Amino acid sequence: MVDIHRLRILCSVVATGSLKATADALSFTPSAVSQHLSALQRETGLTLFERSGRGVVPTAHGRRLAEKGEEALAAVTRVDQFIDDLRIGRTGSLTIGTFASAGEHWLPSVAAQLRREFPTTTLVIELTDPPVSSVRPDIDIRTERRGAPPHAPAGVTRIVLARDPFVVILPRDHPYAGLREVAAADLGNDPWIHEFVGDGEAARIVEDIWRAAGIAPRSIIQAADHHGTIAFVAAGVGVSAMPALAATALPDSVVALPIVRPDAERIIVAHVRDSIRQQAAAERLLALLQDLGAAHHTPDP
Repeated sequence: MVDIHRLRILCSVVATGSLKATADALSFTPSAVSQHLSALQRETGLTLFERSGRGVVPTAHGRRLAEKGEEALAAVTRVDQFIDDLRIGRTGSLTIGTFASAGEHWLPSVAAQLRREFPTTTLVIELTDPPVSSVRPDIDIRTERRGAPPHAPAGVTRIVLARDPFVVILPRDHPYAGLREVAAADLGNDPWIHEFVGDGEAARIVEDIWRAAGIAPRSIIQAADHHGTIAFVAAGVGVSAMPALAATALPDSVVALPIVRPDAERIIVAHVRDSIRQQAAAERLLALLQDLGAAHHTPDP
């Protein structure tokens, strides 16, 4: 059996890229870190690192084992948390994955209500968009593109919470700010501020809007998040499109209008591990999320 302590050292070295950085983080000497890695290589029979100059770099085997090691360490942490729950009398823990706007506008009220109703349940909320771990939370609030085939892995139930339409964010002095809705093609000459990085669902939806409208924005500023995007629009730098949930509580200097031709939306769903469905706190949390989703936009049946 692989030594979990050495596995933790492996994960740290792969993450930091340095024996010294791992030694500093874990309060070891670099020599001790090197010895643990050598022992792990003997245990596994794999070459996990190779010399590179005065340091080491992980091999493909080393990187893959570190990925699995992170899953194992997360699982061990959950067991430790469960033991702590039993020791001090808590009734259990729930881990909730979320994306930024749901974490900002939905989960604070949900967490407050659960704390009142289930004071001995520990609620762990983590950002999973982009994912920070390959270990699934108990309830993962996710987004999907409209029309994508519904999917949930084995042991997980998919629950639709809401449809979240995209809106265009304009400076209040923009020529179209007084309209009831704006066609995407009419914004083809405006500089665009783009919030979303990589290949996430929201990024693909915005790019779908551009393609469907036949526009190629001439200037794109990459904002860090929807707050930064809104700040750029408020400063008159450009326009943007984002889900309505992210466009909540806007400053007076901007307006949010429905974007049409094409209209666009994302589907907000919850992936719920079947093993926690019978927990009263989990069922209550789901009910609260469904209430919020229904108030935001009625989901498809």
